[in-house]
Amino acid sequence: MSDKNYAQSIAGDLFRMIQSAREQGVGVDNGFRNQAMSSQGMSLTYLFLNKNDLLQVPALPPQVKMQVRRSNALAVIEVKDARGVKQTAGIHLIWSSPKPCSGVGSDAEMLDGIQIQGLAAFTSQLKSVLKNDIPRTVDGQIPAQSE
Repeated sequence: MSDKNYAQSIAGDLFRMIQSAREQGVGVDNGFRNQAMSSQGMSLTYLFLNKNDLLQVPALPPQVKMQVRRSNALAVIEVKDARGVKQTAGIHLIWSSPKPCSGVGSDAEMLDGIQIQGLAAFTSQLKSVLKNDIPRTVDGQIPAQSE
């Protein structure tokens, strides 16, 4: 899959997350989360945050602050160690828009806001985490944990 096709695919996924949340009555402009994947060793969650909420995050790197707009989507990768303790492995700004989430009307509008650098870093990290998670899950090295 080309980089452009991948970005289009992610934009489509993010748009469907917003649409689905709206259909469920979520106030999407106030922020929401979507857990996209979870296994015994890792989880992937998308956070949709408005500018004010995101800029209140104390450890937000300056280069990311410059990319923050009215609406933003972050991909959060969490991993669990052998004891089942969760820790954040990465947080990546993958989309931002000058419009509120409720005002985004198409995949194409989502694509316009894709943050290529953040998406590339997220993809690279996700591949690495999945590569390490799959053998542990298959071998049963991580016991099932209830949340």
